[in-house]
Amino acid sequence: MTKEEFLKLNDDEKLKFLNSEVEAGKDFNKICAELGMSRMEFSKIGIYFVGNKFLGKPMKGYQTTQRSGNEKTV
Repeated sequence: MTKEEFLKLNDDEKLKFLNSEVEAGKDFNKICAELGMSRMEFSKIGIYFVGNKFLGKPMKGYQTTQRSGNEKTV
């Protein structure tokens, strides 16, 4: 999968894909290299890696480029 294809997935699909890669025996660095992404890029889209598992941030903060749904619309 390319980086562009990965970024088009919704949050649940992203986590499912990443965790399936871990289950297939790939480590974090190999997954990053294959997607062409860094730890910081994952952080910006609300995904982090802990205990050999990818998790989504429950509430995306200021570092993310995606809306969290908590913003007020005018």
